[in-house]
Amino acid sequence: MEVTESRSGSATTLKIVGRVDSSVAKALEQKVLDVASRDDHIVVDLRGMNYVSSAGLRSFIILAKHARTKNQMIALSGMSEEVSEIFEISGLLELFKIYDSVEAAVAALPR
Repeated sequence: MEVTESRSGSATTLKIVGRVDSSVAKALEQKVLDVASRDDHIVVDLRGMNYVSSAGLRSFIILAKHARTKNQMIALSGMSEEVSEIFEISGLLELFKIYDSVEAAVAALPR
């Protein structure tokens, strides 16, 4: 797994590439909490994420809980059908705003 951070408009974008499983979940958790502690709007670009395990899903749950307590907007974009299905089965789609692209997510952010 590789995570890169960039700015897109008024949001920080985290691009996740590769598999998110128990071997990398803790590192992802630390990265998302670091970004969430300093930015109000976060877009997580999942176009390159091809797998997420239950340990990886935990990182997303922690991000959603942290965002809710700080009234932050977290958007997920570019989910593959496989990853979307895992989020749906796990009941996590309702925790996030979902967009087809980073650009669409950034355009939907409050000004």
